[in-house]
Amino acid sequence: MDIIKDRYTITELSEQLSVTDHTLRYYEKEFGICVPKDERGRRYYTSELANLMYQIKNMRNEGLEIKAIKKILHSENMLPTPPPLASENYVTTVVPAEMSTNSTNFKQFFDEFKNEISANVAAEVSSARDHLSRELNKTKLELGACVENSMRRLETKLDKHFSEVDRSLAEWRDRKKKSFLRRFFK
Repeated sequence: MDIIKDRYTITELSEQLSVTDHTLRYYEKEFGICVPKDERGRRYYTSELANLMYQIKNMRNEGLEIKAIKKILHSENMLPTPPPLASENYVTTVVPAEMSTNSTNFKQFFDEFKNEISANVAAEVSSARDHLSRELNKTKLELGACVENSMRRLETKLDKHFSEVDRSLAEWRDRKKKSFLRRFFK
């Protein structure tokens, strides 16, 4: 896209990209893009944001899904990274004021602290593993659907090709048969 200006309003950019204003707002929401606003509260797109929206639009036109585009843009560091998964069970243990300098009390306190941290880390790892497993299964299903779709398209193309080959052979046989009959009768 030819970036002519430093700033685009949402209407100008939507006209430049041949999409609706709603589409641009949808992309902002889906891709977590923060678009600055002017003093009157209207969105304005910098040249970098305009290029990003142009790339997203092109990838959508090529048939890529939003999820795939997110992965591509994240891998190219063009989008902000999502916040890490975190549990609401943060360790909030505080050293009790009445705890004396007795080493037994310290050891007991830190043993409990270690156990609490271990339990929280184990819960986070389990949660992350479950999340990754679900994401892998979804990706596997999406990939399977893409492969099936590609296979159907290929089968359709092959059927069309073989139909054309059969038609061409039938025409060739008809021509040969007619020329044989003409030679035979001459």
